[in-house]
Amino acid sequence: MRVQEYLADPCGKLSVPYWKWIRLTLSPDMRIMHDREFEPVTGYTDACFFRLYHDLRNIPETVVPGLEIATIGPDDHESVLRILRACYPGIRVDGAWLKQLTATPVYAPELWRLAVMDGIPVGCVLADCDPNVGEGILEWVQILPQYRRRGVAKALICDVLRRMDADFATVSGDRENASKPEELYRSCGFTGNDVWHILRRK
Repeated sequence: MRVQEYLADPCGKLSVPYWKWIRLTLSPDMRIMHDREFEPVTGYTDACFFRLYHDLRNIPETVVPGLEIATIGPDDHESVLRILRACYPGIRVDGAWLKQLTATPVYAPELWRLAVMDGIPVGCVLADCDPNVGEGILEWVQILPQYRRRGVAKALICDVLRRMDADFATVSGDRENASKPEELYRSCGFTGNDVWHILRRK
């Protein structure tokens, strides 16, 4: 797929950002289908993911009393890992994994942001930027469970969107996630109705 074809409809053309797609090698046991083409396949599990678009205009202003947001530096990596582990029990992430994220061609250190309340790191956003297509990409958005429903996630996301030097932004997520991330992203100005099915052989 050429860049211009992708840019005409980023969330409808691909299930992942363009930079990932050009490097993607799909497992023989996996299929990816847009909802408009989807038909159940016997012997496969089906996981549904939304993919949304933001034109980076009309980003909501958000104020959360006591919230501080700062760029994540090397000294903050352990705090980021603690947040991710608390949000995903059983996830295996370590310093080496985080360092790999900083080695990608879309790594944008100014888009890695940490939320702090009362001196405690309570959430983070790890976002990327692909200058070749002008795409900002929200990858990891996590808030400690006890600090959710306070506006922290929305404040973090909008902070990152305002800092993006890009033409547009995309985000994807699990439609079945109990925390309802799609509602959160839409409240930040993301739009669209693209749904992708990730099929894996049982």
